[in-house]
Amino acid sequence: MLVYFIGTGGSEGIPAHLCTCPTCSEARKFGFAQRKPSTLAVITENKRAVLFDVGTDIRDHLNVPLEAIFLTHWHHDHIYGLYKLRWMAMETPLYAPSGHADALILREPKNLRPGTIKPGDTVEIDTLRITALRLNHGVETLGYLIEEDGREVAILYDTKGLPGETEELLRSKVPLRLAIVDATYPPETDDPYHNNVDEAAEMGLKLAERTVLSHVSHKNLPFLELTEYVRKKWGNRVLVAYDGMVFYV
Repeated sequence: MLVYFIGTGGSEGIPAHLCTCPTCSEARKFGFAQRKPSTLAVITENKRAVLFDVGTDIRDHLNVPLEAIFLTHWHHDHIYGLYKLRWMAMETPLYAPSGHADALILREPKNLRPGTIKPGDTVEIDTLRITALRLNHGVETLGYLIEEDGREVAILYDTKGLPGETEELLRSKVPLRLAIVDATYPPETDDPYHNNVDEAAEMGLKLAERTVLSHVSHKNLPFLELTEYVRKKWGNRVLVAYDGMVFYV
């Protein structure tokens, strides 16, 4: 499978509007440091696309039929793109937790076909087996374990650490090929709903051959500083995601 990182930022994206912090200032100089809110696609062996979160308008990045859309949770930085995507010309299943669901999407889904998914539920789509995982966040939030031909990828954002049952399930699959982990904040920051860089990397290193840090806030280190910090500390076992990144699993 291919993992396509369309958006790798936090709620505000990078640069945040009118913000002059070092991270946003760097992003205005270097386009590669800019980030859209979290949006990720998995392309199967059969070249079918499944979308995980829709934090941005995907039409310029993924103009193909979608086998399904999975939401981690209903915070607006993870669903913004749904407001336009629901007008697409094909009916598309939408799997999401029930808690804090967006009233407009449920009332007027257009060509979306919303359905509820719970921790432990498994959905088979094309060559993928997708299992929902409970995460630690301020609202009901899911991660996803994606399996194809004995290769596993875990999507683990937004979260602060992992619930016991989720960690136990993922440890039964160790080593995963790839863990994509919430790394919202810089080192030493303690937040109740999101990991910092060190927490995210250590989580991924326990589970997977390679860890990719995503959901990066403008409050984090500037892109060039962050990538240098990660490279020096963990080598090529931990990578910093960027918009447009493609990872072959």
